[in-house]
Amino acid sequence: MFFVLSKVFWFVIQPLNLIALLLIGSALASWRGMAGAARWMRFLAILGLLTPVFLPIDKWLLMPLEMRFLSPDPMPKNVDGIILLGGAQRPSLTAYWKEPELNAAAETLTTFLALARRYPQAKLVFSGGSGDVFRQNLSEENTVRLFFKQQGFDDSRVQYENKSRNTYENGLFSKRLVQPQKNETWLMITNARTIPRAMGVFRALDWNVVPIPADHTVVPDGEWMPQLNLAIAFVQINEGLHEWLGMIAYYFSGKSNELFPAP
Repeated sequence: MFFVLSKVFWFVIQPLNLIALLLIGSALASWRGMAGAARWMRFLAILGLLTPVFLPIDKWLLMPLEMRFLSPDPMPKNVDGIILLGGAQRPSLTAYWKEPELNAAAETLTTFLALARRYPQAKLVFSGGSGDVFRQNLSEENTVRLFFKQQGFDDSRVQYENKSRNTYENGLFSKRLVQPQKNETWLMITNARTIPRAMGVFRALDWNVVPIPADHTVVPDGEWMPQLNLAIAFVQINEGLHEWLGMIAYYFSGKSNELFPAP
């Protein structure tokens, strides 16, 4: 139930969806003769569209998340296991085209391969089922298997957890699968903005992992310039907002012991 409700809630509050609802509301208000309300809703919709051009909202949301945890330097000398969380896969496209279709977070997979080769004795785990409410039969596992085969990587070392639908279930089901020991060193790979929420989950599950962030999206010390590509701006705003709301929801639902996990 939590999974479905979270998807419905997120659909409603996404910025572009809210702007669309305001425009629809404006049209309905005009039709009902409520000219004042229609003007206000149009104004708010236009304001919502233009604000990301002049204010770095995406950077304000993403930078604290991506800077919260950094990769260890130096890396651990000995590693017992490496777990990769799903999110870079596009299962429906993979199923249709019969080749591994990835999104912008593909760096998580290449990072996993690099570390798997660096630590040849480490146990390997991929955790990812389907995050699609309507297509639970399309698992991220299939995309990952095809990707490893394409890259010439022998995945006989990899244990696949293919039932999880979100980050909490990634941690819960993977822990049941591999039964990590207290004295073991595990690396956990996911995109940089998700690392804080994932660390809260793994700590709540009493699984001490070393975070390995990948797929960064912002340059912390970069010079600000007006964002002229609204498509990118809203994608990054969605990503940042999703993580902040996710951390709040996980904390108050008991899936994380910390509101904003820190190193």
